[in-house]
Amino acid sequence: MSVCVVTDSTADLPRDEAAASGITVVPLNVLFGSTSLLDGIEISPQEFFQRLPGEKTLPKTSQPAAGSFLETYQRLLAEGASGIVSVHISGKLSGTINSARTARDSLDDPSRVVVVDSGSVSAALAYGARAAAAAAAAGGRLEQVAQAAQDAMARTHLFVTLETLEYLQKGGRIGRARAWFGGVLSIKPVLAIVDGEIVPLERVRTHSRAISRVIELAAAQSHVSDVTLLHSAPDADVEAVRTRLAEAMPQARLRVGWLGAVVGVYAGPNAIGIVTHGSVEASA
Repeated sequence: MSVCVVTDSTADLPRDEAAASGITVVPLNVLFGSTSLLDGIEISPQEFFQRLPGEKTLPKTSQPAAGSFLETYQRLLAEGASGIVSVHISGKLSGTINSARTARDSLDDPSRVVVVDSGSVSAALAYGARAAAAAAAAGGRLEQVAQAAQDAMARTHLFVTLETLEYLQKGGRIGRARAWFGGVLSIKPVLAIVDGEIVPLERVRTHSRAISRVIELAAAQSHVSDVTLLHSAPDADVEAVRTRLAEAMPQARLRVGWLGAVVGVYAGPNAIGIVTHGSVEASA
C-alpha cells in the first residue's frame, strides 16, 4: 500500500473529495456549553452558522486528543500503509499538531509518520493535503509526499475579510490584529495568514470595499492555477463574489466552499476568504 495522507477538519475539505482522494480527516470539536460535536461529522457548516446567532456565549473549540491520531495512525499502518504524512493547521493557531506529534511519538516506529505544519488553515491547508495525496497516488515515498505538501503550501496564499474582529478576539486567535481591536469594531478588516499566524493588512470602512480588496489581492498573485472562495455568507452575496472572482481570475479553477464550524467560531458570520494556489512556475 502507498503512503497515506491524514489531515484535520480545519482544512474544510469536502467529505466526498477527501474520501475520493484517500485523505483521512481527523475532526476537531466544537463545544456548545457542555455539548461537544465533531466538526464536519456531527455538525455541518450550515448547521453551525444557523445556530451561532442564537447562542448567548461564543462556542469553544478543542483539538483532537492524541489518542484520536494514534488510533488513526495505527489503523492505517495495520491496513498496510507504507507510511503516513499528516498535514495540519498552523501550530500558531491550534494545538492540533502537538496532538499529532504526541501520537506519532507513541508508535513503535515513529519514523513511519511525518507530521507537517501547514502554516495555515482552511482551504489553504486543503491544498497541502491535496498535493500530498496526489504525490502518494503517484507512488511517492514518504519524504517525497511530505515535501509535496510543503511545496504546495509555499505557493498558497489566504486573504480574508471579516464582518468584525470580535470573534477572533473572543476566541483568542486575534494575533497581530490585536492593535486594531480597541474601539474600532466598525472597521472591516482585511487579513492574511503569514508565517502561520493572522496578520492585519488593511482597515476598510465598508464590507463591499473589503471584499473588493480581497479579490484584488488574490488576483495580484502570480501563476495562480486554482482558487477557492470560502465563506460564511448568504448565497446571494457568495454568488456575487464568485462572479467577480471568475472575471478577475479566468485562468484559474474556481472552487466554492463553506468555512467549517471550528474555523467559523473565530471568523464569525459573513466572512469572505479567498485562497490562491500557484502552479509550479509560481515558485520558479
